[in-house]
Amino acid sequence: MRAHGGTRPDAGVAVMPAPKIALFDLDDTLTDHAAAFALWAAEFSQATGIPHPWITEADARHAGARYAFFADIKETFGIQKSIAAQHVAYQERTAELVPHRPEVCAALEALTADGWSLGVVTNGSPAAQRTKLEVSRLDRFFTTVVISGDYGVRKPHEALFRLALDDLQADKDTWTAMIGDCLAADIAGGLRAGLHTIWVSHGRSRRRGDPVPHHTVHTTVDACEWLSVAVDVPPPLPALTH
Repeated sequence: MRAHGGTRPDAGVAVMPAPKIALFDLDDTLTDHAAAFALWAAEFSQATGIPHPWITEADARHAGARYAFFADIKETFGIQKSIAAQHVAYQERTAELVPHRPEVCAALEALTADGWSLGVVTNGSPAAQRTKLEVSRLDRFFTTVVISGDYGVRKPHEALFRLALDDLQADKDTWTAMIGDCLAADIAGGLRAGLHTIWVSHGRSRRRGDPVPHHTVHTTVDACEWLSVAVDVPPPLPALTH
């Protein structure tokens, strides 16, 4: 698999374009997890009486570590439901609350029309992740969906990326890319698997020692627009860290 394009043909020689595969992360790349969490937090606050600002602050304090987050809720407010049960209910409900993003759907539709084969490589619970794809109306765009919970390994393990590429029948001539918002999981894993990597930064900056993506964009729509011309402008391969 070529991570960054192939040899340009001689002028006047007609050749078929190489197959093109783009793999996408799900949470915070294809879907808006922050919006889903905000809706869940409002519902949870109303149902339990826990102040909404406290929930938001606890989420930031625990940086997405759900065991610590729900353990804090249980200890602070005397919630009787077990931490595990709270987490399962949270996963199910936040999956149902992810918003439909028409601009992302339109960008993916343009890629498929341009000959790209698309896949999802995501960490998480299989049931919850598939629900997110259905609710956000994204499932129709993806030929393969590889979820860590089905295989017992998580990104950045390269096996997940290779599973998706195998399912999409990639070969040595395939132009392959990984698009994601997490440098540690998506970009590092994509680099290990030999893919071209596009980081959806959401305006963030890399820190020293972070994996170096081949290309950085602000949004997922920007990534799709960049991919539409990427095979014609192969950039140099960066180092893993800087």
